[in-house]
Amino acid sequence: MVFVTNLDAGELALAAVAAAGAFHAANVFYAGSQWFIHADRRIADPGAVALTFDDGPHPSFTPAVAQTLAAFNVPAAFFLIGRYVSEQPALTRDLAAAGHVLANHTWDHHRWGVFGSSRYWHEQLARTNDAIAAAAGSPATFFRPPMGFKTWRQAKALKAMNLRVVAWRLRAFDTLPISSTAIARRIGEQARGGDIITLHDGLEPARRSLSQQQTCRALPDIIRRLRDRGLRFVSLAHGLSVPAVPPASTPPGAKA
Repeated sequence: MVFVTNLDAGELALAAVAAAGAFHAANVFYAGSQWFIHADRRIADPGAVALTFDDGPHPSFTPAVAQTLAAFNVPAAFFLIGRYVSEQPALTRDLAAAGHVLANHTWDHHRWGVFGSSRYWHEQLARTNDAIAAAAGSPATFFRPPMGFKTWRQAKALKAMNLRVVAWRLRAFDTLPISSTAIARRIGEQARGGDIITLHDGLEPARRSLSQQQTCRALPDIIRRLRDRGLRFVSLAHGLSVPAVPPASTPPGAKA
């Protein structure tokens, strides 16, 4: 079979490079991609959801979120930025003491960190886990990359530290200019059983002058709406059947 084309060899090569680049970019920047690294987006329980919060701990917003969760007896997972953990160790301990899952969200949430080397990623993850362990007594089991971006360079560090990657099925877009009513409506109407839901209780370093007060205000309504629909709230660790504390990690350079 002969295919006729008006492209010469050079043009075909450029087209192949462009297609490979587009494929690569799609799998790096799409949070739901499973190409480079498997990321959990759902839990096994079809009658429950798992709430997760990113970019904390924050001295104002995290306590407000934690207070609401306590009032409604709802567990959650907090994907923590390591440098904030080092600034707020008592707040980190309070989250652990309340039974919430503490998870790794890199040391500084650098927006261009996705282009970092394997060594860069090991340092980001290790420093954050060390900070969480120092504050709360044990390191994280779960990791969420900033913005959900995943590359093969993360994989080696993740394997060495026995970290499981968690994305989401539904996000609130609560870092954008959006009202608490819109946040509650989006989650309340679109959540399905088995969803991992992402909200924010903190501010990444690039936007520390902003606020997550709208998330704090929306949270009680979110919980009521989902319970009114018959959905339960379970811990991320329970939903994914993962121990709260990871097995011992492999030191850099050691054989697994």
